[in-house]
Amino acid sequence: MKTTGRRNPSSPIPKRPANALPPLLGEKGQAAVTDALYFLMVVTFLSIFMFGFANSYGNSIREKIGNEYSTSFATNALKTILYASTPREASKTVYDADAEIDYLLAVIKEDYSDDAVLGPTERKVLGRTVSAVMAPVADTKDYAFYVTIPPQEQTNKQGQFIFLYLHTTNFKVDASAFSSQKVPRYFVMASAGEPSHRDYFCVVPAGQGDVDYSDLVKRLSRLFANIGPTAQASSQVKLVQETGKGSWFDFRAQADLVMWDATWLGATRDRQAGLFYGESNGPAEIDPAWSCEEVM
Repeated sequence: MKTTGRRNPSSPIPKRPANALPPLLGEKGQAAVTDALYFLMVVTFLSIFMFGFANSYGNSIREKIGNEYSTSFATNALKTILYASTPREASKTVYDADAEIDYLLAVIKEDYSDDAVLGPTERKVLGRTVSAVMAPVADTKDYAFYVTIPPQEQTNKQGQFIFLYLHTTNFKVDASAFSSQKVPRYFVMASAGEPSHRDYFCVVPAGQGDVDYSDLVKRLSRLFANIGPTAQASSQVKLVQETGKGSWFDFRAQADLVMWDATWLGATRDRQAGLFYGESNGPAEIDPAWSCEEVM
């Protein structure tokens, strides 16, 4: 007898066991599930990428805006310092009726012209002007203002630092930060001391002949390389000097203003020698090579 493969309608339908698994999806169902999983994976990766991109983009824009602000402030501050009106006497202000007022740059030129040294009175006047101009950022920023004469063959001038003013944050450092293995090597535990900031005149006349120009340039370069991002502004100024025969000659000098986020300038576990402090590794002792005196 020939069979057709059809189920006899009169025969009972076989029942599936209670513990049996459900029947597998067909080929179309499996393809749909696979496509859905791939789509979900692609959407997840894109979401993570977009979130990371948006986050990093925002941080980069914030950093660029901050750098642009710092650079603009440094540029405008340098212009203000060089072209500010100031009294010739350190004990007076521009508001005193009997004060003799002049441009700050003119005072510097006049004082330098006779003996190639900036006198203590003019140094205080210049330092007070720098401090007043930088007051808006002095609480959170450290800075250095200096006037130099680069080596010039045409005028037979050797390199010289005419003026160097440093504004630093007076950190009180936890000594355990240098020995504890739990503290990262690049991290220093510090808090503001008393006073919170200290200002210094460096390359003072007492040590004018003892400070080597190239050595101090290297020290400044090392300091700037270890303090993180900086904002710098530079300007050329013209100075004059009297010769022994009663004649005058002029030459170029350079004024620089560099500012950075308040940073510890001493030694760390990664930095065996301090950037500015001496062997005591604190503001109580400044490295003698800088030839500094604290501004009182």
